[in-house]
Amino acid sequence: MERHKGFTAVTILTVIVGVVAWYFTRTWSGWEYILQIVGKGDNMPIAGLIPIIIFFTYLALDEGFRHDRLIKQGREDEILDEMYK
Repeated sequence: MERHKGFTAVTILTVIVGVVAWYFTRTWSGWEYILQIVGKGDNMPIAGLIPIIIFFTYLALDEGFRHDRLIKQGREDEILDEMYK
C-alpha cells in the first residue's frame, strides 16, 4: 500500500472536491438529469470504466516516473527487475 499512497491521496482529494462541489450546487436541478443519464443500463459500463481509466493512468505514470529515476541514477539494468515486482 505504501507504493500507491499518492493515488490514495488523489482519490480522497477528488472525493472531497466532489462533495464540496455538490454542496455548493445542490440547488441546481441538473443533478437529477445527470443521474438519470448515468443510471441507464447502457451507460453503466461507461461510468464504471472512468475509475478504471483513472487508476491505470496513474499506475502507468507512476511506473514511468520510477523508471526515469532509475535511469537518472544510472541503474538502467534494474528497470526490468522493477517491472517484474
